[in-house]
Parts: sequence; C-alpha cells; structure tokens
Amino acid sequence: MSKQTDENFERYKHFRTDKNVKRYRHLKTDKNLEQDKQLEIEENFQQNKQPKTVENLVQNNHPEVSEKLEQNTQTDNDVQFHDFALPVQKHKKSKKNSIKKSHQASAYDDLDDFIYKTPAKGRPSKHHHRHHRKKMKRWKKVIIIILIVLLLIILSAISALIIATNIGRGEMLDGNNDVVINVPKDIVTYRDGKVITYKGKDYKLNENITSILFMGVDEREFEENDSNYGTNGNADVLMLMTIDTETGESNLISIPRDTMADINIYSIDGNYVGTEKRQIALAYSYGNGKETSCENEVTAVRRMFYNIPINSYLALDLDSISAVNDSIGGVTVTSPETIGQFTEGETVTLLGKMAESFVRIRSHEELDANLKRMERQKMYLSGFFDKFIESTKGNIMTPVDLYNSANPYMVSNIDISKVTYLSSLLLQKNFTDFNLQTIDGELKQGEIYAEYYANEENLFDLFINVFYTQISD
Repeated sequence: MSKQTDENFERYKHFRTDKNVKRYRHLKTDKNLEQDKQLEIEENFQQNKQPKTVENLVQNNHPEVSEKLEQNTQTDNDVQFHDFALPVQKHKKSKKNSIKKSHQASAYDDLDDFIYKTPAKGRPSKHHHRHHRKKMKRWKKVIIIILIVLLLIILSAISALIIATNIGRGEMLDGNNDVVINVPKDIVTYRDGKVITYKGKDYKLNENITSILFMGVDEREFEENDSNYGTNGNADVLMLMTIDTETGESNLISIPRDTMADINIYSIDGNYVGTEKRQIALAYSYGNGKETSCENEVTAVRRMFYNIPINSYLALDLDSISAVNDSIGGVTVTSPETIGQFTEGETVTLLGKMAESFVRIRSHEELDANLKRMERQKMYLSGFFDKFIESTKGNIMTPVDLYNSANPYMVSNIDISKVTYLSSLLLQKNFTDFNLQTIDGELKQGEIYAEYYANEENLFDLFINVFYTQISD
C-alpha cells in the first residue's frame, strides 16, 4: 500500500470484502455517501457481469466518469480522472471462465484503485504535495548555518568569560582566610588578629578586600640579572590599591619612596642576609630586576601594613608611562606647582612624553621634592582612573586593551583571568572614584638621602579604616 493512501485506506478498508460491503452499505452518512454509491455501481457490474467499459460506466451513472465527460468529451477508449485510469475492456476471444475472472478482477482492482489512490474528499493529495514541495534555497541554508556558528561562538565566549571571572576572583582573594595579622603589642587581638579591640571598639578583618601594589621602576626597560642583587633599580612610585569586592569601595594609598621600613637584604649573588631599616623603594633593588624584585617589594609593603595579604602586583618601567597614558587618549590635569614645562594652575591634557615628565620630574635641591612629586602623581592617577572608569563603562574591553598596551613594559602576576574579574567588578559595583590616602609622617635628612618616618598611630588608624569593619561600639 502506498504511503499517500494511508488516510483513504483507513476510511474505506471495510469495503474490501463482500461481507463488509453488505454489512456497512446501509451507513449512508455524508462522509461515505459518495463512496457507497460507487460501491453499488461496482456490485451491479459484478451481478450483471457487464464489462467495465466507458459506455457501461456512463450508463450506470458512475459519478466521476460523468463529471469527466462533461468537462472534456474525448474519443479515446480510456477515461483519466484523479490519479488513476479506468481502462476500456477489450473483448478478446477467450474461455468463459477467463472472461468471468477478468470481469471480477477488474471490478475489485478498480475499487482498490479508488480506495488506495483517490485522495480524501476536501484534502489535497500527499503525492501531489510531495511533488510540488519547494526546496529551501541554498542561501537560506548558508545563513542558518552562519547564525548557528555565531551562536556557538557567543555561547563559548560567555562560558569562557564566566570561567575566567571565577578563576580571577579566587586568585584575587587567595590567602585572605589564612592570614595572621601582626599588630602592635599593645593591641588586643583574637583569632590571629582577624578580630581586634582598638580604642574601645571591636573590628573584624574584611576578607572580601583584595590588594594590588603598583610600582613605578626607575629603569627604561626590565632586564633580568641574577648576579647583581642590590643594584637592579628602585621603586620610585608605590601605590597600594584596595578594592572591597562586595561593596566596590576602593582606596589608593600613596607610599612615599623614602619611607623607612624593614626590608629583606640579599648578597650580590642572591643569598639572604637579613632585614634592615632602609628606604622602602630600595627593596626592589634586592632581586633579579623582575619577578623576585617585585616579590621583595611586596614583602616590604606587606610587613609595613602588619602582614596584610597583597594578592597582586604590577611594576611598570619608564617607557610604559607614555604608552599606557596614550592608550586611553591622554589625561587632563591641573598642575599644582610650577616646575619644568608646567605652570601652577595651568590645565593641560598630557600626551606622550609629557605624561612621563609630569609624574617624574622633581627638584633635587628641596628636601620635600619627592612629596611634591607625589602630589602630582596622585593628581595624575586620579585623572587616569576617572578616564579609565568612564571608558570601561562604554567599552568592557578597555581593561583588556590597557593590559595589552602595558604588557611589553611591565612585570606582573596579574593574568587575563584577574583582568576579566576586575573588569566585571568595575561594571557591577559602579565604581565612580578612589579614596586617595596618604601616610602621615615626618621627613628628615639622613646621612646621605632623605628619610621619611611614618606616624605609627596614624598608620594603624589608616590600616583599621581600610582593612577592617567595625562590629561593635
């Protein structure tokens, strides 16, 4: 049985036998009326043993033949309608039994044709529909394939972004749970310094804070040297950035390069000697000029802040200033003093070497020259981060572009996962500004170089305000 006649078969299958024909012919419903009429004609043919010719069909009022003849009078001996033909019986000389069998077969065959080939009333032929089905054009298939590929790429990128963000968060907060805070001896502490009673109030360490130490090194380019410890450059600029990953509150603590602090000292070939109180900028020189120098500087700053975790560092050489500055379109500042090419009160947009000059130049004749330079550096950094935040809100790829611009000029343990996490944090927490903090202290002239001594009480107050949360009065 053909697939296209399944529907008709279910409707007319009970007409296939003489028994069922007699049983169901009284069911003269609208649905089966036409089929029953045709069945009566077939029975008349069988009873009268008339050959199934066009003349006999017309004489017996076969409905489809009559309709066909009205539409198109034809002289041939075959009548075509729907998807089958009723062939005219050609009378040949044959035996009586053969003629009888032929007549019976003809009647049943034509009934089968009507049941299995004729489409249901009011419904189009599936066979006809199949032959006229339009194939999808090639260009539509190409577009669909392209859209599917793009969708897969987007989903992959989103998945990679989520994974990188989660990895970055773990790296940025690494070590916060295992820290032991080394506060002054007269301070009451609990749980390894994570809970502190200070000036009659209780404070708890905020473990959601991540810290990044930025270093500006007085070298044109980084060169690794494992055999010349103590001479591999100084960190003339030190900025400790803290970010509360829950609230988005951020601080930028400026550390004077001449701050006296305990730093690790190594022999010229890299063997540990001990600790000495020296200018904190010198800690960088006791390393290989790259990673170990950065790590030694981080250790010195961490020790100064009572062993607080510093999760990341980034050191830039002198050539990086112009490249990083220009990557965000320059920074606009108002000079706080007259020095070099800059005039006090003048507003200027720094581009190229101007940016380097603004943050580096200082007078060697004044004791507080470095403090004045720090004021310009803080002003520059404030303008830089404002521009950076504004640009990032308009383009999420700004941090990545900045990272790529600085990469040839930097040494850092900040990878792309951390950059991705910081970018998402910047957008989610709606950063607007950094709280600029300064370490109070006293500047003195040492035997050779200036020495800056931090006020211990003020330093601890700053430490508590930045890294702890008050839990009781």
